[in-house]
Amino acid sequence: MDTIHHLDHNVEAVPNQPPADRLQAKPITLKQAFRALLFVALYVASLAGGILAVGLLRLVEFTASSLLLLVLGGATAAAMSALYVHLIRKYGLRFGDLGFRRLSPRMFHLLWQVPAAIIASACVQGLAMAGFGQLGMDTSSAGASNSPLSAVAGMPAPFILCAVILAAVLTPLWEELLFRGVFLSGFLLRFGPFVAIVLSAAVFASAHLVVVTFPYLFALGIALALLRRFHQNLWAPVVLHAVNNGLVALIVLTAL
Repeated sequence: MDTIHHLDHNVEAVPNQPPADRLQAKPITLKQAFRALLFVALYVASLAGGILAVGLLRLVEFTASSLLLLVLGGATAAAMSALYVHLIRKYGLRFGDLGFRRLSPRMFHLLWQVPAAIIASACVQGLAMAGFGQLGMDTSSAGASNSPLSAVAGMPAPFILCAVILAAVLTPLWEELLFRGVFLSGFLLRFGPFVAIVLSAAVFASAHLVVVTFPYLFALGIALALLRRFHQNLWAPVVLHAVNNGLVALIVLTAL
């Protein structure tokens, strides 16, 4: 009886396991962040080289619609594959380690934070464009021509829908995982919050390789990082990123 009582006491003394999203998150280093970015770039570049080779060899006759979807869809799949293989699986990371948490009532703040962030970023871009003009830079071609969505004019509705889903839903997921889930966390291990937020935004804007829209992307990157810090949840910047890309897609499509 004493043995049974002792076992029962030990069972009752075992604490309840915390939910998965409350487990101690594994730290993500800058080395892991840049390694992930390198493999994303390699995967996407390999895809682009393959498509170019197939086109030059005339193995497949691409239409504008099929080529656009192949590039957008292939780049998205390549980036997600690289992040899974060389980051999540390699280091045994959970979604909680990357910043994904359960939604809370605090997320209602996004109702004002999302439009405020987009308006602020647009104001920064407007001021930058005025400065570029004073410096004699030609900014007349900036905007829709730099977006792959500008090539959808005259395409069938299903192709347009697929392109918008890729740009406004799937792209924000993997980009936020990389830049706010990985890079911001890595910078926070080395620097204070201010420097980490600025550096993560600079990496995010630079990765898009469009000089004229760097001010907008940098300001948006700041807002995305602030949301990540405010909500302690990666879903918050994903929402802002998705709304931003959706608005860009809407503006491009209505302007065609």
